[in-house]
Amino acid sequence: MVKKLIRNPAGSKDWLPDEVVKQEYVKDKLVDLYELWGYQPIQTPILINRDSLTIASSKLTNRALSLIGETGNLLALRADLTTPIARVTAERLQGSKLPLRFYYVGKVFRYHARKMTNERELFQIGVELIGKKEGNADLECLKIFLDSLEKLGFNKYMVLANHACLWSELFKCFGNVARELYKALSKNDLVLFENILLKSRLTLQEKAFWRALIKIKGKKEILSEIRKISRKIRKFNVTKIISTFKKILDIDEKHVEIDLGMTNDIDYYSGIYFEAITPYLGRELGGGGRYDELIGKFGLDLPAIGFSFCLEDLLLALENQGKQFPAFKPPSYVKSKGNIKKTLDKIAMLHRKGKSATIQL
Repeated sequence: MVKKLIRNPAGSKDWLPDEVVKQEYVKDKLVDLYELWGYQPIQTPILINRDSLTIASSKLTNRALSLIGETGNLLALRADLTTPIARVTAERLQGSKLPLRFYYVGKVFRYHARKMTNERELFQIGVELIGKKEGNADLECLKIFLDSLEKLGFNKYMVLANHACLWSELFKCFGNVARELYKALSKNDLVLFENILLKSRLTLQEKAFWRALIKIKGKKEILSEIRKISRKIRKFNVTKIISTFKKILDIDEKHVEIDLGMTNDIDYYSGIYFEAITPYLGRELGGGGRYDELIGKFGLDLPAIGFSFCLEDLLLALENQGKQFPAFKPPSYVKSKGNIKKTLDKIAMLHRKGKSATIQL
């Protein structure tokens, strides 16, 4: 009788020793960097109350793997790490000296597998800077994000940035039309975007404004272009946004671009948001932004900004780039020669010298 193989659930995988060595290399590089910046480690439970997701975001609730506890209470496996950190900040860190600087490394679980990779179990690594409003805190966070990519040895990458207040201004000026156009852009559906424009009651000048706006992407040269087209729309105030963009670009002109067509989740982000792209991966490599309203949903009104990477994506991109990872170094093998105590003593001596050794079996 042939035994039936019990395989892993779809979307999960085993990591073999040589793969784990690569994982640890990436994690150690990033943890060392975050600690140099003064960030402390934090851990939260994998098993959480589903209500904490409901409070934070309906999108997270829909992503989560849910289950029922022994007493009938609704539980879930965490779908991200920012939300549990927001909860623990509100519950246990009231009155703490601000800002709080945390980094985390941990698994998250998704009910729906990622479309391109079929993964439902992912490693996330990232930072949260809590308790300071936008300004230098944003620049610090963005700089650490850039340093992360540099530290890992990426030779081709770009960080794209935008600001949620740009969309707030557009919603004020154009109302529901702007919201519909935003939804179309969020789906990367430019045909729908154009159809909404054509069917709208916007003037020809306003339609031309929208078509030009979403194409604005680049470095400092685009700031004057933003000023120029903003004058065409009454009460469209982008002075503060342009000032922020200039500071962002000053951090690293080579690797940062402003992209006004980048939408992300503006129901979540309240300030700058950004993502990294590289030719070695067919999707974003990591991202983050300012989320000033999240912690307040758990009862403590604190601004915050952060970012995260998916470890699997970092590894895949580095491998596609041709990155050479340190290999596992096998130990020295010590023969017992019939006297196991002497063998163990010799191995202990080698261990005290920091050398890897084991019994030759």
